[in-house]
Amino acid sequence: MNKNFLESLNPKQREAVEKIYGQVLVLAGPGTGKTHMLTARIANILQKTDTKAQNILCLTFTNSAAIEMRDRLQKVIGADAYLLKISTFHGFCEWVMEQNPANFSDRIQNSEVIDDLQQALIFKEIINF
Repeated sequence: MNKNFLESLNPKQREAVEKIYGQVLVLAGPGTGKTHMLTARIANILQKTDTKAQNILCLTFTNSAAIEMRDRLQKVIGADAYLLKISTFHGFCEWVMEQNPANFSDRIQNSEVIDDLQQALIFKEIINF
């Protein structure tokens, strides 16, 4: 991994990046370097172990963070960045349900994802009830 990439991390971020085995919980506000740190951790794991990129799952809260993560990883590890499953929590859950329809009730199988406007209209209807 690029030495400059690691040098830009603070001590806590570096500790998370250098932990190869086990989970790491990162709680931090916007603009604190979470995406940078997670990118470095994934690259570190791929470079120091025999882990295959397609066996890594990275979940974020926003689509923009997922896109940024993949872009940064591509710059660090190359084309293998496209083998990782990088998704939002909601997107990953939707993917799991699509891949395993027999494991979900008919109600969920026949449902559809609604957009922000539809959500707002439902909330408005509930509040005005």
